[in-house]
Amino acid sequence: MAKGAEFILPNDKLPEIFTINNLSEEQRMVQEMLRSFVANEIMTEDAMKRIESKDFEFSRGLLKKLADLGLLGAEIPEEFGGQGLDKITGAIIAEEIAKQGSFACTFLAHTGIGTLPIRFFGTEEQKRKYLPKLVNGEWVAAYCLTETGAGSDANSVKAKAVIEDDHFVLNGAKTFVTNGSFADVFTVFAQLEGAGLSAFIVEKGWSGVAPVGEEHKMGIVGSSTCMLGLDNVRVPLNNLLGEPGKGFKIALNILNLGRFKLGAASLGAGKLALEQALAYSQERKQFGQPICNFGAIRQKLALMAAKNYAMESVVYRTAGYLEEAIGQADANDSRAVLKAIEEFVVECSIVKVFCSEANGFITDENVQIHGGSGFCEGNPERQYRDSRINRIFEGTNEINRMVAVGMLLKKATAGSLPLIAVIKQVVAESMTPSMSTEPEDLTERLQYYLKNVKKVVLLAAGSAYEKFQLKLEEHQILLAALSDCLINIYVMESSLAALAKNRTDLSERLVRLVFDDALFSIERLVREIIPMCSEGDMQKIALAMVRRLLKFVPENREELCNKTAEILLARGC
Repeated sequence: MAKGAEFILPNDKLPEIFTINNLSEEQRMVQEMLRSFVANEIMTEDAMKRIESKDFEFSRGLLKKLADLGLLGAEIPEEFGGQGLDKITGAIIAEEIAKQGSFACTFLAHTGIGTLPIRFFGTEEQKRKYLPKLVNGEWVAAYCLTETGAGSDANSVKAKAVIEDDHFVLNGAKTFVTNGSFADVFTVFAQLEGAGLSAFIVEKGWSGVAPVGEEHKMGIVGSSTCMLGLDNVRVPLNNLLGEPGKGFKIALNILNLGRFKLGAASLGAGKLALEQALAYSQERKQFGQPICNFGAIRQKLALMAAKNYAMESVVYRTAGYLEEAIGQADANDSRAVLKAIEEFVVECSIVKVFCSEANGFITDENVQIHGGSGFCEGNPERQYRDSRINRIFEGTNEINRMVAVGMLLKKATAGSLPLIAVIKQVVAESMTPSMSTEPEDLTERLQYYLKNVKKVVLLAAGSAYEKFQLKLEEHQILLAALSDCLINIYVMESSLAALAKNRTDLSERLVRLVFDDALFSIERLVREIIPMCSEGDMQKIALAMVRRLLKFVPENREELCNKTAEILLARGC
C-alpha cells in the first residue's frame, strides 16, 4: 500500500497507479450519466443564462434533479440516504460537473464543504437529522469559516460563542459564504468561550441568522457568495459539531478533501477549454487557411493537452491512493477514514496547486486562440474568469505550497518517511562520478531523468534543512521553491506511470512535453534554492552536483508540438 509523500524517494521502478483507463463499468456509467445531464440540463443556452443571472431557484432545481439521480449523496453512506460510492467516482463527478463553473461551485460547496463536516464529525443524531435532507436535495448546505480578518489564518476567527442555559449563543459575521443566500443549514466556526475554535450546525430559520447581500464577483458570477450575520443566534447544545475547541481540525480535514476535488474540477474545465480551442482553430481562417495550421497555434494546443494529461494523471493517481487507504479503514469509523485521507495531505495540496494553475494556463490560451472573440462575452471569456478563483479556494496556492513542503518535513522528522537517511545516501553517491549511461527506450530514459531530478531536489532540501533547521518555516520564498520542486516531481512521476500503463503515440508525446517543461523548471528552481542556503565553496560544490545530475537532452519543440497538435486535430480531442 502506498504511503503519503513517498513519491519524493528515488527508485528504479515506477509506482503502480490508478488511471482513468482503469475505471470500472459502474464508474463509466456514472460518467456517462453525468455527461448527458450536464449537456442537456446545464450547458443549454437557456440554462446558462438562468444560472449566470443568479436564478437560484433554478440552481436549486438542478440540485434536486441531481439528487434524484443519487449524485448529491454519491459519497454519503447508504444508511443516511446516500450511495456510498468511492473517491474515484467522486473525482469523476467533480470533473464532469465543472464544465459550468458557477453551478459547479454551487454543487461542490453543497456536496463537499457543506455536507462533509456533518458526515465525518457529526453525532449519529446529527447525521440522521441532516444528511438525508442534504442528500435528497430538500436542503442546501453552506460552510462558514472565513471572516473579514480571518482568511488563511483560521485560528484568528472573531465570531464568538458562549453558553447560556441550554444553548450556545453565537455572534459575529462570516464572509464569502458559498450558497449563503439560499442555504438551509450552515457549518459555522466560532471561538467558544473557554475552549477555542469550534464548529456548530446552524439552521437558516433560527432567529438572528441573516444572509446579507450578494458579492459581485469576477467569475463564478452565477453562484451565491454573501455575508452571513449572526446576531445572538441560539444554537442547541447538541448542535455542537465535533468536540469543543477542535474546529481547526474539522476545517483542515474538510479542506483537504476539497483540495482534491478542486483539482478534479480544474481537470474537467481544462478538457472543455481544449475541446473549444481545437474546434475554433479549425473553423477560424486567416491568410487563406485555418489557424490550426500555424505553428504558434499548434504549440498552444499541444501544451494545453499536455497540461490536461498531467492533471488527469495526478488526479486519478491520488484518487486511487485515497480509495485504497479508505478501503483499509473501518467504513463506520469516521476518524479512521479521516486518518486514512490525512496520509495524503501532501498529494492533495499538490493536486490543488498544480491543477488550478494548469487550468488557469489552459483557459488563458483558449481566450488567446479565440482572439477578439475570446475577449467578448461567451464561453472562453467566462471560463477564463471562472478559473481564477481556483487558486484562492480551499486555501490559497501559497498556503498549499507551505502545507505540502511542511507536511513532508513533518513526516521526515517523525520518522514516517526515511527522508534524512535517503538525503545522506544521495549526498554520498553524488561525491563520486556516475558511470551510468542514458537509456535509449523512452520510458526508461524519462525514468532515469526523474530519478536524478529527485536526487537533485533532495540535495537542495538537505542543504536548506542543514542551514536553517527549525527556522526553515520562516523562509517562505525558499519553501515555495522547494514545494514547486515537489509538484514537478509528482507530476512527472504520475504522467510517466500513466504512460507505462497505456502507451500510445499521443500519450508519449504529451509526456515528453510534460517532462521537457518540468526538467527546465526543476533546473531553475534548484539554482534558486542553493544560493539561499549556501555560499562560497559549498555553493560551488552543490551547483557542480546539480550540473552532473541534471544532464538531459531538450526536446525539439517545433517537431514535437506540430506532431502532437496534428494528432489532436485528427482525433478532435
